[in-house]
Amino acid sequence: MTVETARPGPRGGQIRKRRVHRKSRAGCGNCKIRRVKCDEARPCCSKCRAYGVSCSYDGRSSDLQLHEESAFVVNPLVNTTPSANKAVVAALNEQLSTQSGPAAYQLSNSDLEVLHRFHERTALTIGPGRTRFIYQKEGFKLALRHPFLMHIAITVTMMHTREDLSINQQSTMELYHWYQGTSQFNRKLSGPLTSSERDAIWIAAVLLGCSTIAHVDGDTPEQVWPLKRPSSADLDWLKISWGKKEAWRIADIYRPDSTLRELQYNRIPDDFLSVPSDQEVFRNLPRQMALFCGLSPESTPATNPCHVPGAIVARLVPLENNWGNILRSLTFLGHMPLDFRTLLEAKDPRALVILLWYETLWLGADQWWMKTRCFRQTEAIMIYLERHHGDIPHLQEILEVPRAARMEVINMGSKDMLDRPHRPALPCAHGTGSSLLCWG
Repeated sequence: MTVETARPGPRGGQIRKRRVHRKSRAGCGNCKIRRVKCDEARPCCSKCRAYGVSCSYDGRSSDLQLHEESAFVVNPLVNTTPSANKAVVAALNEQLSTQSGPAAYQLSNSDLEVLHRFHERTALTIGPGRTRFIYQKEGFKLALRHPFLMHIAITVTMMHTREDLSINQQSTMELYHWYQGTSQFNRKLSGPLTSSERDAIWIAAVLLGCSTIAHVDGDTPEQVWPLKRPSSADLDWLKISWGKKEAWRIADIYRPDSTLRELQYNRIPDDFLSVPSDQEVFRNLPRQMALFCGLSPESTPATNPCHVPGAIVARLVPLENNWGNILRSLTFLGHMPLDFRTLLEAKDPRALVILLWYETLWLGADQWWMKTRCFRQTEAIMIYLERHHGDIPHLQEILEVPRAARMEVINMGSKDMLDRPHRPALPCAHGTGSSLLCWG
């Protein structure tokens, strides 16, 4: 309700009218967080629609929530002078306007600084071996040419900085760039693509994969899956390999005109998943865990949904967690059967045990986009298993190594420890029920 009032001037005349606004408490949650006036339109107010965030009137959200369009889903169908920075920003903005029209996002000096950090640091953390330099060189050039990749690169770099500073809360600008990058990325997939755009699609898919893994819902175990309140996005980080497979098909970096062709030479050995046999590598796991998950000599992928993920975890146990083995580690995500993912969605204890051990292998790793998730989620999974499945035979023996690995991280100082490459002590079952520890 708006009321107009007039106040008398010094000589009795009315000099101006003042509009009195009645404050409304019925605005949406995101407008309250941003402290802007909400028009209270439903189901989505105009401010949230323009800003690219989800509009909610339930009063339960404490953070800005991205609009669902921003989800990463692939559908198959240097220090310079201020004047120099100004010139660079102007040139980049002119190029962005050419790409996206008059309404294109206008880069600022701070954006340029973030892109510089992407080139100098973040781009070097998303690939193993020499591939990191390909991502650094080509990823940076492609980000300057394609707005969707530019927004995604800025987002991931901001996430990397937050990880260094142990800040869980996303900034408004990070959310903005995330929404712009992912929504433009998804729209780009539906149309014809130039050669440069196809390369940019693959770089974007890799960065989105890292960011999806890196994003953890909360700081405490109760805020982290599987303890948190159920959400359709709970296991999105496990689904990214499906989207990346489609992005890989679309990008086709083997084509002659791709600037990313050298990436094809960085692949895991063809026999990693077959030599030695699954039955042999199951011996790398504690006997009680193998029995509980049905990983016996009689187990097969057709009869046991835990067979393939369990075999991959068993193959990873003896390996050092370093950049040289990063692609082997990621086969767990890339070869996850649908029936195993269904078990995870149902919080089946066998699937949770295998996921717990997989994440334990990452504890102390130097991949910033993985270490925080694994540190927080291993605790949440152990609490869930003890709380809801405490009657599992030999549960404490199964949890012994993950718990010891976490304690090793904590005892060495979580921040210092998480910043260095390190592999906690892991078990060598040797076909017995012992929980002997050995170094990977």
